[in-house]
Amino acid sequence: MRRFALIASLMLLLPAAIVLAPSRAAGDEEIRPVKVTNFPETQKVEGRVSIEGPLRQAALAAVRDIEVPPVGSGDPRRMVSAGVLTADGFAAVVLSLSGSTKGSPRQAGEVGVVLVPDEEPIQEVMDERGRALFPLDTRAEVGVGDPIFFSRPQRTMVAFPRYRILLYNTSDRTVVVDLFAYLTM
Repeated sequence: MRRFALIASLMLLLPAAIVLAPSRAAGDEEIRPVKVTNFPETQKVEGRVSIEGPLRQAALAAVRDIEVPPVGSGDPRRMVSAGVLTADGFAAVVLSLSGSTKGSPRQAGEVGVVLVPDEEPIQEVMDERGRALFPLDTRAEVGVGDPIFFSRPQRTMVAFPRYRILLYNTSDRTVVVDLFAYLTM
């Protein structure tokens, strides 16, 4: 019986002790020294090392209001160039393609973006043979009728530090396109 009473009283006191115990927030910790070890000459660290503010985990790049006339998706040399996306330091990208048609399409089609690595041997194959190696892409359907709005997001892994942005449009009307590239770790 004594043993039961002891266990019961401990069970009643334990939650009270937990609630009343002082807690420490992460900001209450003391500043601790950090040791920086230099690596070989290619990674030598000199001077003061500090990090101010939060580390960026993502970035948004946008290309807006690009007019894309009807142009097929078969040959990247004929697609509309919309600049370069720098993806260095990021592992993935969400490509969000949106836009609208100028006028009423009479023929359904698709509007798409193809990102081709901006590397010399890959660009040579594209320029000489019309082939896009290691492409990242997304596309949105365009219907028939009144001016159409379209949008489509797609997440994919990044494999190169820079990509050339190419756009195509297989409908029978010019489209105005926005591309949002949300780069993440």
